[in-house]
Amino acid sequence: MKKIKLTKYITLLVAMLLLTACSSDSASSDDSATKPTADFSFTNDGSTFTFTNLSTNGTKYRWDFGDLYYTSGEKDPVYTYKIGGEIRVSLTVTNDKGEEAFITKTITAPRIIIIDIKIDGKFTDWDDVAVTDQNTSGNGSIQKIKIWAGGPNVNVYLEGNKKMLMELVDMYINTDGNTQTGFLHSNWSQGSGAEFLFEGPVVTNGWGQFYNHTDPNGGWGWAGIAGSGANLKASPIVSLNDTTNAIEFSIPKSQLGTLGSSIGIAITEMNGGWGLVANFPEAPKFSTLQL
Repeated sequence: MKKIKLTKYITLLVAMLLLTACSSDSASSDDSATKPTADFSFTNDGSTFTFTNLSTNGTKYRWDFGDLYYTSGEKDPVYTYKIGGEIRVSLTVTNDKGEEAFITKTITAPRIIIIDIKIDGKFTDWDDVAVTDQNTSGNGSIQKIKIWAGGPNVNVYLEGNKKMLMELVDMYINTDGNTQTGFLHSNWSQGSGAEFLFEGPVVTNGWGQFYNHTDPNGGWGWAGIAGSGANLKASPIVSLNDTTNAIEFSIPKSQLGTLGSSIGIAITEMNGGWGLVANFPEAPKFSTLQL
């Protein structure tokens, strides 16, 4: 009888231990199923990144974009960076119990280019500005133009051979983005439409003047804008080497009225006696920068 009772006690104890173990395993499994995990993916359009949250079991999110500027509590934030290079982005995920998961990934944001043009005859500030147009034949005086209109001025850089002296120019400017309205110049028959003309010397900041186009039929009709010539600010002609000259100048946007979707420029360069030196560009359209 004692042996039978002892066997019953042992059997009951084993059953209780097994039940306890099963309950513990089940609780552990339930806890694991509710713990948060952290993960995300991303895409970008330039400096703007779209972050897609791939985390599980989270109810709160904290993003650190890695640039010391902003954090976010959104689930799927969109963020535009003001810096470039490799940046570490972190996501912290929290569930209802206050449990956290954390992940960090490295993104690469495009380099931020800051262009600040100063009209001083030093041209390194143009290094990050793309060439707007160039003379592919090698003829003529002006060989290359860069236009930058990111600030209050329309800035222009010209590079040419030793014939480029800018003693006298007729500079035609299309400001409304429409090549079929304004002055329609036969030298640029496929796209001109100038609303403004600057006539005079560029290099000396002298007697030059801006003109508004006045002929609705696209012909030669201009009205002078008094005192406007002083608004064109130019550097001297600078010799870059034995074969190349360069110059830069700026025009206040306020001088050109309301700008449209682009600005186009074409130049007839003349010598001091009004003799033709060359036209630029050679192509049948103005050199145009999209704004």
